[in-house]
Parts: sequence; structure tokens; C-alpha cells
Amino acid sequence: MPKSRRAGGWRCWPCTWRGAAYLPVDTELPIARQDRLLTQGQCRLVLCLAGEVRPEWPDLVKAVGVEASTPPRAPVEPPEPLATPTDLAYVIFTSGSTGDPKGVAVSHRAALNTCVDVNDRFAVHAADRVLGLSSLSFDLSVYDIFGVLGAGGAVVLPPPGSGRDPERWLELI
Repeated sequence: MPKSRRAGGWRCWPCTWRGAAYLPVDTELPIARQDRLLTQGQCRLVLCLAGEVRPEWPDLVKAVGVEASTPPRAPVEPPEPLATPTDLAYVIFTSGSTGDPKGVAVSHRAALNTCVDVNDRFAVHAADRVLGLSSLSFDLSVYDIFGVLGAGGAVVLPPPGSGRDPERWLELI
């Protein structure tokens, strides 16, 4: 998103129920780097806020704008997952400080083990809220999203541009 950026970023996430993987891309990164990660990650679909769909994307990438404030419809049963525990769940790219960023591939089993361990260790449950401060380029962001949501809790995200402001964190807490 060239000018307006969403707290946390947008997600290359076709849908794990359809056998695809999650590729978080932080909107704080320069557009050229975002595009490089999307291309290297063979991303085909990007979910972003409806007002932040930028005009151009790498070849083969389709952006889908979603409304942030749209309330969910009536609950539906999720489809039967196509993924197995050993399938790819997500890829996090390294910083690239030694050259090109490299993707670190994580299986569903490994991701789930981390989420379950943290939830058990800290007794995370449906009444809990997590202040999501981790960059999408950081592995811990996967727990911030999927771990607490998997326990039935909620993620609180700082507004755009305030993710590094401790005073804002205090207000959110």
C-alpha cells in the first residue's frame, strides 16, 4: 500500500483449507521488497483492506480488498481441511541482511505445536486478549494471530503508525 498502511500489514493467504500456505508481508517494507517476497513466495492472492488495494502487483498476484468493519455473517461450519500436519502452513522470510531474503518454511504440525505450547504454558483462553506488536516479518506474529485466536481469544492491533509507541500500547491495554 503505497501511502496508507494498515497496522501489521497485509497477508498473502489463499487459504489453508484449500491446500495453500500463509505468507505474511509487512507493509512497512518498501514496495519493491514486498513484491520480491510475493514473487519469490509464488503468491497468487493477497488480502488487504478494501481501501488499500494498490494499483499494481507482481505478475499472477490478485489483490482482494476486504472490509475491516464488516460484521461476520451467521456462523458456518468450516470446510473439511485439505492440509495434513506435514503440509506447509506458512513461510517467513529472513531479513536478507546477508544478501537475498530466504524463506523459512513451517509445517502445520510445527506451527500448531508452538501455539498449543504457548497457550498451555500461559493458560491462554477465550477471555484473553493479546496486543499484537510483532512485525509480520517475525515468526512470533504467527502466534499473535493464530495462537490466541485458536484459543478463542482476540488480537488487539495498534492503529497504523503507532505500533512502536509505548504510550499507545498503554492506552490499548
